[in-house]
Amino acid sequence: MIPVQLVTGFLGAGKTTYMNRLLAATDEKICLIVNELGAINIDEQLIVKMDQEQIELSNGCICCSIQNDLSKTFYQLAAKQEAFDRVIIETTGVADPAPIIQTIYYDEYLRQHFKMNAILTVVDASQMDRELFKEGIHQIAYADLILLNKTDLVSSDELDQARRRIEQLNPTVRIVETIQTEGDYELLENTFQLSRVDEQKLSQLTETSESVSSLRAITLSAERPLSRERVTRYVREVLMHYEDAMYRMKAIVRLQDEERKFVIQATNQLMGATFANEMHKGDRSVFVWIGKELDQDALARGLKACEVEQDEAYSS
Repeated sequence: MIPVQLVTGFLGAGKTTYMNRLLAATDEKICLIVNELGAINIDEQLIVKMDQEQIELSNGCICCSIQNDLSKTFYQLAAKQEAFDRVIIETTGVADPAPIIQTIYYDEYLRQHFKMNAILTVVDASQMDRELFKEGIHQIAYADLILLNKTDLVSSDELDQARRRIEQLNPTVRIVETIQTEGDYELLENTFQLSRVDEQKLSQLTETSESVSSLRAITLSAERPLSRERVTRYVREVLMHYEDAMYRMKAIVRLQDEERKFVIQATNQLMGATFANEMHKGDRSVFVWIGKELDQDALARGLKACEVEQDEAYSS
C-alpha cells in the first residue's frame, strides 16, 4: 500500500515553502495532490511536462489537482498502478483534515491501495492568535507532527508560549521548530504507529484537562492492568458517542497477562490497535482524548471499569 501524508496549515504558515523544499530535494517518487496547480510554485527547471491536470517533474514526482473530488483522484492514481513511494495531499488553509482522512478509511477499494500514515501541520509561530481560530484548532488537534515555523520572527518567550499553547491542544504531538520550514526533521514514516519517542512522551504524561474554546484535551491514566476486551469496548463506545466531535485519541495500555504494550489510536470513529514494545515494572496505562466538549468524569469512569481487580487476576 502507498502511504499518504496530509500537509495542512493556515494560509501563509509555510506549506508551499515546505512542499517546494521537499519536491526539490527528495529521493522518493512522490505524488503531490493540491487543490490548484497554479497555487504551488514549482521550480521550472524541475518541470518535464505540464497540462491543466498534472505536472511531471524530472525526479519522477508528479503534481496533480483534486478536481473537486478527492476520491476520484485516488481512484485514478490506483488505476494507473504507478509505483509511488508516497502520496502527499496539500490542503487549503481552512481545510478540516477529517473528511480527507475519511475518504480513504471509508472506501474499501482505496484502503487496499493507500494507507494514512501522517498528518503534518505547519504553524506560524508569529500568528498564534490566528492559528487558534476554529480551523487552526482542528489542524493542530489532528496533527502527528507540527512544524512550528517562522521562529525567527518571535522572541524566546513567545516561542515557549506557542509551544505550550500547541501542547494544550495536542499533548502527544511532535513539535519541530523551523525557519522557512527548514529544521531538524525527516519525512514522516508510519506516525500512525507510535515510535519509541512517541511512546515515551505518551507514557510520561500526567492526568490533565486543557481547554481552548470548545476543544478539550484530556489525559487519563490507570495503575492497574486492564482487560483487553473491556478496553476495546470502552474506546469503541466513546468514539461512537462523540462521532466527529472526537478528533484524535492515543493510548498505551497495560493489559492483564501481557508483557507488551497495547497501543490504540483513533481519528473520529476510525480505530486501530497493535502491540508494541515491552512493558516495564511500574508502567501504567495512559489515554489521551482530544475533542469537543468532552466529559472528563464519564471518560474516567469508563476507564476505571476496564481495570482488572485483584480477585479477577488471581482467579485467572
